[in-house]
Amino acid sequence: MKSYMKSLLVSVSALLLVACSIGDGIEDDALFSDAQKTFLHNLFKTEYLWYDRVSADVNYTLYDDAKSMTRALRVTPPDLWSFAMTKTEYDDYASQKTAGFGFGYQGAFDIYRVLIDSPVYGKLRRGDRILQIDGVDVTSSILTSASEHLGVSAEFTLMRDGHEITISLTPREYNFKVSLAKIIDRAGKKIAYFRYDSFTSASTEEIESAFTQFDDAGVDELVIDMRYNHGGSINTASILLDNITDAYLGQRQVYLDWNANYKQNNSTYYFDDERDGNELRMSRVFFLTTGSSASASELVISALKPYLGDANVITIGETTSGKPTGMSGRTYGSNYYFLINFFVRNDDGVRTSFDGIPATCSAADDLTHIMGDESEGMLSAALYYIEHGNCP
Repeated sequence: MKSYMKSLLVSVSALLLVACSIGDGIEDDALFSDAQKTFLHNLFKTEYLWYDRVSADVNYTLYDDAKSMTRALRVTPPDLWSFAMTKTEYDDYASQKTAGFGFGYQGAFDIYRVLIDSPVYGKLRRGDRILQIDGVDVTSSILTSASEHLGVSAEFTLMRDGHEITISLTPREYNFKVSLAKIIDRAGKKIAYFRYDSFTSASTEEIESAFTQFDDAGVDELVIDMRYNHGGSINTASILLDNITDAYLGQRQVYLDWNANYKQNNSTYYFDDERDGNELRMSRVFFLTTGSSASASELVISALKPYLGDANVITIGETTSGKPTGMSGRTYGSNYYFLINFFVRNDDGVRTSFDGIPATCSAADDLTHIMGDESEGMLSAALYYIEHGNCP
């Protein structure tokens, strides 16, 4: 019934955007038995990073589902991240599969991100404001309801560039991509731009394809856009590091530092000791970051600093989330549990601060342009730095 799973640094729920469950309806709260509650409580009392601050006396009758009990037992602060999910939810995330529309919104229903290859990719834009759905003023419940009616089109009334427009959109099941690669020619240099939205285990092929393109082009600079990347698989983060530079073969990238009772679980990730042929050898890297850049995103930034130096690991945008921890998942019955188990430390033994990684250059997330547009505020600031050697 119980087994270890791949180490993660992620809050999966943050990645679903406007989506709905595509499970088969079998996994429900009725399966959250007393045995599962005991199992979860014991995980908190033993493997959890802050095990010594977990109450030994918990009233199990207060909890009807794994997710609410996991949230309740977290030691907050600092833990904002431990979570539970069903097997279906985990499998769908790992395989980059979901259902719904595939966009994220904020504030007054302003769209800030559209998942690549989602049903609305190429139809909705960053900066669009949703006004109505099927002629009714939009609310979060109306939007959720529309996203759950798979295969049923809905008429979205939007404000775009100061004009009202109407677009028909249909939610459905879909597989999405988490990356976009392009090469920018600027000031006599070839600049690789890599939008990377999540460190899923399925995205390693996307990474390899992008860096083969960059290597074939002989790029001079690298900009990695992780402004909304909440994290994911540590193994995938290690693969990304391998592709960024092949100058440190066999050397330590990061190590995982468990609690005092589980030091035997400490583990280390290394740069590959052999070249695959498509790796770059960057002497500096630019990262586009916001408060949504977390976990594995911060791991990659931190891991490069002992090798490239702080001055050559340049962050553009906003201070990152501040999540220097990760989890090694456990399963019981139909539920998967991801409790914070360890700190992530770079080769210097340094972990990211809970306050996050400050931006080298401040820049706003410019919703008036798509991600990857050279005029977009954060990418424009990175290009300015490459051309002039300083923040704009």
